[in-house]
Amino acid sequence: MRPLVTVTAGVAAVVLLTGCGAGGAGDAGKAPAPASTSGGSATPGSPGSFDVAEALRNADPAPYSAEITAETYTGTTLTVVMSGRMNFNGPAPTGKLTLRTADGVPEDQAFGSETILLEDATYTRLLDGEGADGEWQRAGLDSPGSGLADYGAYAQMLLDLGPKARKGPEKVGGVPAQRLSGTLGQERLRTVDRRLYDRMRATGTEDFACDVWVAESGRVVRFEQWLEMSGRPARNVVTFEDFGEPVQVSAPE
Repeated sequence: MRPLVTVTAGVAAVVLLTGCGAGGAGDAGKAPAPASTSGGSATPGSPGSFDVAEALRNADPAPYSAEITAETYTGTTLTVVMSGRMNFNGPAPTGKLTLRTADGVPEDQAFGSETILLEDATYTRLLDGEGADGEWQRAGLDSPGSGLADYGAYAQMLLDLGPKARKGPEKVGGVPAQRLSGTLGQERLRTVDRRLYDRMRATGTEDFACDVWVAESGRVVRFEQWLEMSGRPARNVVTFEDFGEPVQVSAPE
């Protein structure tokens, strides 16, 4: 696998599997957030006028599933797309994900993989690219990248920054949402995401920038993160949609 693909695959794995990831300090390299389509500031009774803190507090704790898509950009170029359906609010996130390089990536750098996440293990196989043999490889939950980021926890951390983090109503895929934005320091992750906290300490990363969009249901519908890996600026965009009942997930034969 070529260096660029190695970097972008690592970035995609970081945003999905270890939270925000090891990012650059502050807002360095941060791309503009999508323009609001809600018509500006909310007025009482208008779409997106709900209290985001109350929405998070009252979110339904019942298990559910959602379609998830994560796009990784190196600079401004889309390089890797991860997608699938995941179950949340259970003992552990479960589901199936595929990761592929985007159209336009040179053929000798292209690859694809598939991952099944269970409560007690993960299974991964390469589908395309160098070394692909279609064989499943099993890893225990204590292996690197076996957990899924808790985006609700990141929304709460942004709220804890105070009123400056509340950026107002915007629509995500036609869904009214409230956007939270800010820079999170290393220490805030000590009890929320220990793996990311350790990664940041090891790389000397003090903070990173991220945005979270929360729907009135209290569920996160979009997450963005800005970081650097191997000296390359990158951006991750994660969206959640088509919420529904949990889906059955089983180990491969």
